[in-house]
Amino acid sequence: MANPNLKKIEELLKSGEEFNLTNSQYKKKTGLDIPKNPSYLINSSAIAKLADRYGRKIVLQERQISFVKK
Repeated sequence: MANPNLKKIEELLKSGEEFNLTNSQYKKKTGLDIPKNPSYLINSSAIAKLADRYGRKIVLQERQISFVKK
């Protein structure tokens, strides 16, 4: 299994601000897709371990769609 390049994510974590990433944003920053297994992603993935070092946790949000007026 390949390892993600987490340098760009670490820069965001260092800022101290909360942020969200879509899969495409994550892939652009790390070179890989977000891990598909939710338990692995939240608890033991490389990104989860990095988040923990910065006092953060990963919250997985389901895909959602919005219906707005044209």
